[in-house]
Amino acid sequence: MDYEKIIEKFHTMYGNFPARARLIKKDRTVLAVNKISSDEGFTVGVRCIDTSTKEAHAGCLANLALKEQSGKYKLSADKKRMPFWVPIDNFDDVFVHFSVPMPEV
Repeated sequence: MDYEKIIEKFHTMYGNFPARARLIKKDRTVLAVNKISSDEGFTVGVRCIDTSTKEAHAGCLANLALKEQSGKYKLSADKKRMPFWVPIDNFDDVFVHFSVPMPEV
C-alpha cells in the first residue's frame, strides 16, 4: 500500500498540532510523527508498543477503532490525558493516535 499521500496529509493536519500525534499502521509501526512527538523522542519506523511499558498500552483502542472504522477516545488511567485513535478513510490499516492533556480544574 502506498502511504506517501497519507503521510503528507498527516503532516499538513497534525504537523503543528499542540500535542503528540502519530500516524501508525495496524502492526504498530509508526509512519509519521508531528513536531511535538519528534521533540519528545518519538521516531518513525519503530513500533509504538515497543517504546514504553506493556502496562502503558493496556487500554489501547486502536484495534477496535480499526475494526469499526470509527474514532475512539477515553480518559487515561491517571486522568491527565485524553488519548484518541482515529482511523483513516480508505486505509483500513492506518490510524492517527494523539493524546491531549486534560485541563486542570
